[in-house]
Amino acid sequence: MAAVYPRLASLTVAAALLIGLTGCGSDDPSADSATSAAVSDGCAQESTSGLDGVNLLPIPPATVTVIDAGGGEKRLPAAAPDRADAQTVTLTTTSSVRSPGSDESQTVEMPLRALFHCTDSTDLEMTLGDVTSPDAVLADQLTAVAGSRAGLAIGPGTMPISLRLLPAEEAGPEARLAVEQTLVQALQLSVPVPTEPIGIGARWRSERTIDSAVTVTQQIDATLTGWAGDRMTVDVTVEETPVNSVFAIPGSGGSLTIARFSNAGAGELTIDLTRGLPASGSIELSGARELVGADPTQPLIQQTGLSVRWQ
Repeated sequence: MAAVYPRLASLTVAAALLIGLTGCGSDDPSADSATSAAVSDGCAQESTSGLDGVNLLPIPPATVTVIDAGGGEKRLPAAAPDRADAQTVTLTTTSSVRSPGSDESQTVEMPLRALFHCTDSTDLEMTLGDVTSPDAVLADQLTAVAGSRAGLAIGPGTMPISLRLLPAEEAGPEARLAVEQTLVQALQLSVPVPTEPIGIGARWRSERTIDSAVTVTQQIDATLTGWAGDRMTVDVTVEETPVNSVFAIPGSGGSLTIARFSNAGAGELTIDLTRGLPASGSIELSGARELVGADPTQPLIQQTGLSVRWQ
């Protein structure tokens, strides 16, 4: 997507652009505990907002509609930022585009250390640990991004609004793109929670429009299956539908016609209301598309995939 259609830096026109979450909050030793931002206990005194060199990436907003408020005791899933301890979590994304004669995929594993700002609960500041990939070339390039900073603006319902990236000066364009894609894919698959009281069994729907090689309407249906303390367990299903028949060929200005399209999946997330990122879980998406160019008798068939995991 933008969340489901990850942009792979090495993709050709035939293997085009995909963009599209998983993990479990833990004290991951691979996350860099040092941060260039001033830290007071478990909160950040400084923000990446407005700093020179920051790349600002808006995250498509979602509209949340409660379908069923659930049963039993109903509670308001209000954010309660923890400023005593940092959140450590590892985000792993795998995106792929397969077509006849081409099989492109990219996996990135990214340890994150996240702190709420000391006075601004809408500002989450993050430090990247040792980011890795099974691809030896990409893995070598990613070594330079360790210690890079990022920031996330968070709105009502724990909804991400915009991402700020401040990569280390030594990081090259391939590493920067891989980091950007990994975070954007995950955040575009975020599941905001309702801003009204709900109980176990509650169902709600979030919808957002994601502009990528294919502009899609993304629909996420969520069901609250458990709620203990500040932790909510949510089952999700995802479906994306193109808003038109245009496939914009990345980097060329040209386009193809979408003759057929599908992209859907499911997963489970644990949302901790004291944290700014998912505590754990995964979402898996798979799809296919038929693209037609000047010769309608020779369409391009592509299979796409995206896995996002927090742990």
